[in-house]
Amino acid sequence: MVRHPYLKIFGLFLLLGLSLTGCESEDPSADFILQKSLEAHGGRERWKKIKCIRYRKTTTFYDPTGVIEKKNVQQITHQWRPNKTEMIWENEGKPYRALKDPTGISLYKEGILQKDSLLLAQANTNLKAALYVYWQPFNLLENKAQRNYLGIQKILDSISVHAVQIRYSEEKNADVWTYFFDTQNYRLCAAQVLHYKRISLIVNEAVESETGLFLNHKRKSYFLDTLGKIKYLRAAYSYEIDSFTTD
Repeated sequence: MVRHPYLKIFGLFLLLGLSLTGCESEDPSADFILQKSLEAHGGRERWKKIKCIRYRKTTTFYDPTGVIEKKNVQQITHQWRPNKTEMIWENEGKPYRALKDPTGISLYKEGILQKDSLLLAQANTNLKAALYVYWQPFNLLENKAQRNYLGIQKILDSISVHAVQIRYSEEKNADVWTYFFDTQNYRLCAAQVLHYKRISLIVNEAVESETGLFLNHKRKSYFLDTLGKIKYLRAAYSYEIDSFTTD
C-alpha cells in the first residue's frame, strides 16, 4: 500500500489541532475571570485613583403580589486614604447618621450618639455591605475569599455567563455568593446569594458612565424557587452619583 506524504502532514496537523483544542477547553481560574472583569470595569489603576465618591441609593421593596411595601433613600459616601464610609437616612421621620472609619463605628439618631451595642453592630454590617456591593468587582479579589470557577452557565434562561462562586466562611449557615460575568465582555451582570436557605438573584440592568468604572446604576433583586426560577421581584435599587474625586 502506498502512503502519501501529505497524509503524514495531515496527521501532524490533526494531532496539533486536537492538542490545541484540549488546551482551550481547560476551564479558566476564578481569579482569571475576576481579573478580566476588573479590566473590563476600567482597570485596577483607575479604581485606585478614586479618592471619594458620594451617591444616593434608593431601595424599593415589593411584596409577592407586586405591591410596594416601603421605599428607603440613603445618602452614602465612600472615602479612601483614609478609609471612611458614611450613611445618612431617615426612619419613621427621624434622621440617622452612621460612620465607619479607622477609629471605629459611630451611630447618631437625631444628632445624639447611640451606645446600644446591637444598633452599632447593625450599623457596622450595613456600612460594610454598602461598600462591598457598590465596589464590585474590585472587592471580589479580597485575599480572604475562597473563589471557585463554576463554568459557563445561563441566567434567566438566556444570558450566557461565567459563574464564580465566592465564600467568606466555612460556617454551616454562611452566605454563599455566585457572581455572573458576561462571556463576551466580562462585565459583572448579576449575582446570586444563598442566605439562610433562601436564594436571591440580583440583576444589573444598567451601569453609570461617569467614573469609567461602570458601577451600579439600576438593579433588581428576585427571590428564586427551588428550581432556580423567579418567584417574584423583591426589591429594586437605584444609584445616583452626586460627586466623586480622584487623585
